[in-house]
Amino acid sequence: MTETPIIAVGVDGTQSSRQALAWAAAEAVRRGAAVQVVTAWRREVVDGAPLASVDPAALLAVADRVQRDAIAEVIGPMAAKPPVTRQVVQLSPVEALVAASQHATLVVVGTHGRGPVRSLLLGSVSLAVITQAACPVVVIPPAAARV
Repeated sequence: MTETPIIAVGVDGTQSSRQALAWAAAEAVRRGAAVQVVTAWRREVVDGAPLASVDPAALLAVADRVQRDAIAEVIGPMAAKPPVTRQVVQLSPVEALVAASQHATLVVVGTHGRGPVRSLLLGSVSLAVITQAACPVVVIPPAAARV
């Protein structure tokens, strides 16, 4: 029996990650693949500040809700829906997506693209995933939503 191909996609609640999820879901339908939605969180740092006093279960609940909301918003209205698996992990986004790339046929990430010059550059997560992933990586620019 042939295994179903997997397209892993990073989702963090941002609009760019929702665009990446939409692209990954549409591509999965075209390929007959499943989508693995990966949401990573780290207790140590949020917006550059240490969170020693924050309950890890509370952070896990927030990450889980962010992921569920994105899936409902993006994949819920689709006429043809790919199979979806979910993964919420306490890792850096790079570590989580590189790990997912070990069994995926494709990894999809969004990029924030802040301004005309910076939008031509890849962000730190997308660049790290491209250089470390075990499979091809697609980076969805913010303009992809307007195409």
